[in-house]
Amino acid sequence: MPSIKEVARLAGVSITTVSRVINNKEPVKKETAEKVWEAVHLLNYQPNLLARSLRNQQSKLLGLLVPDIENPIFARLAKHLEEAASKKGYSLIFCNTNDDPEKERNYLEILVQRQVEGIVFSRVSDERLFFKTPQLSRIPYIVLDRTLEIEEAPTIKLDNYAAGVLAASHLLNLGHKKFACLAGPLKIKICRERFYGFLDTLEKSGIGLREELIEEGDFKIEEGKKAMNRILNSSPLEQPTAVFSMNDLMAIGAIQAIKGRGLSVPGDVSVIGLDNIPLCDVVSPPLTTIAQPFDEMAKEGISLLLKLIEGKKIRKTTIVLQPELVIRNSTAPLRKR
Repeated sequence: MPSIKEVARLAGVSITTVSRVINNKEPVKKETAEKVWEAVHLLNYQPNLLARSLRNQQSKLLGLLVPDIENPIFARLAKHLEEAASKKGYSLIFCNTNDDPEKERNYLEILVQRQVEGIVFSRVSDERLFFKTPQLSRIPYIVLDRTLEIEEAPTIKLDNYAAGVLAASHLLNLGHKKFACLAGPLKIKICRERFYGFLDTLEKSGIGLREELIEEGDFKIEEGKKAMNRILNSSPLEQPTAVFSMNDLMAIGAIQAIKGRGLSVPGDVSVIGLDNIPLCDVVSPPLTTIAQPFDEMAKEGISLLLKLIEGKKIRKTTIVLQPELVIRNSTAPLRKR
């Protein structure tokens, strides 16, 4: 491994000059800087970033914890967060907790040991109060997406109640009166908010939602398929004509189950999802959904976290982003029978 001394010797300058160029601390003549960088590249010199970060008290590292990277929304969120962090000169250490509270705690401790300057966090569930971990008391962090009723950290989230209202309003406007709901785990606050937004809107129109037509799932395609089959089995004579799924993956599973019964989507049953993942355009029929602004969520998240790291005052500790209805071919007006 080449040393800084070898770089200085090859460039014909002092070690101090090499340090100035690499760390961009003090002005150096353009010709001198070019010689230094040429020597750096020729020798493939790698500065000791860890030692530099200890001296400067800056690691330029941020931690990111998500509950399930197989879920496309977290993959998209991670992508946008990495891009936003990179533009600010930060790198992201990514951790997938796999919906495991113990893994979540272990990763948090690892991030502390790696001297990250801040953490972006989407928790496993409401049951996990990760800010009680002692090592985290000195590290700035923000919470994205899965927030608590009373949150001790700055948060950025979707208006999930409004998302439920949008889904119900769209289906009601199409003339539907018999509904089913594929909920996510109701131990998670965002799922409860989506459910209440959907239910309240139906009830305002004088329509109830029978208990057997509500199924909790795990946000995955296979569980959406199983849950939809359970709903279809529960009331064969009184089948729903419209289904709200709390994410797109379960909605895709529901479409598979409905079509597997010889029924058509949207002819017999309309289906609406939530998230607007890329699969919505390629599934048959293309999926109507409620879109989340992941790009905006990531930019706001990184901006907010860096303000905390820099000790700046924050005007708003909770940022709520609005959902958007995206209409495709999986929903249609109620067909007269």
